[in-house]
Amino acid sequence: MSRNRGLKNKFPGIVTGASSGIGKGLACLLARKHKARLVINARNLEQLESTAAEVRSHGGECLIVQGDIAQEETRRKLIETCLGEFGGIDLLVNNAGFARPGRVTNLTTDVWRQVFEVNFFACLDAIYLALPQFSKQGYGKIVNISSVAGKVAFAGSVCYSASKFALTAMSNGMAAEFAPQNIDVITVCPGWVRTDFFEKNAVANAKNPTLIAKEISLRGLLMKHVLSISTENAVDEIEKALMKGGSREIIMTAPGKLAERLQGICPSLISAINRKIPVDYGETVAKDLAQTGR
Repeated sequence: MSRNRGLKNKFPGIVTGASSGIGKGLACLLARKHKARLVINARNLEQLESTAAEVRSHGGECLIVQGDIAQEETRRKLIETCLGEFGGIDLLVNNAGFARPGRVTNLTTDVWRQVFEVNFFACLDAIYLALPQFSKQGYGKIVNISSVAGKVAFAGSVCYSASKFALTAMSNGMAAEFAPQNIDVITVCPGWVRTDFFEKNAVANAKNPTLIAKEISLRGLLMKHVLSISTENAVDEIEKALMKGGSREIIMTAPGKLAERLQGICPSLISAINRKIPVDYGETVAKDLAQTGR
């Protein structure tokens, strides 16, 4: 893979949090378009097996490493399996995520460490484990799934946002540092993505963007075309970025892009708005944005 080249056919790769949502959608898309050879991870074996079956039905190869990505043993096994079975690693997708919303005063430092272990340190460790192979073969691609909450923080989701801010900063810094080594880093900051996450986690129908987008109403149209993005569109954007080559940051959904721009141009306005938002709304936002799975 030369500089600025996209993905080659039958490339080997790793996708964490592949049991549902963006992780599952991306794994299936990469199999369909590139016949990818993938090692996938999550904690739920039944859902992983469903993803693996779909990947294979699309012409890809798929191996499962079940386990908690917060555990070093799981991360090491992912790398070793991909190298041992497929002979390399072209793509590392750090998609698994975890949220513990709530007021800062209601969270312990142990909870913060747990969230950071999944959302930040697991990604960092996986990258360190993959770097020797990337350096050896002279190329590599990393996709870090951050969040709009990693650009703008709200009361009630401070812990989750802090972990995603750290991931975003790490990704952007690595993109600059790894560029001479032909290692691309794609930083993805989704807003609301319409996935099966909401149904699986018993989110009330009135707050489920996937169901709201199906309504024949102004609210439904806004949710479908403005406020959220489908899983299919989200993974399409990621795959197109991978094919273009080079590192980049992708911010998804119109509200996410607007919030990010306002944060940069007029942070005092975002601060003023933030102070008006109820804490329980921020808690809901954190739950909704944490659509990736461990």
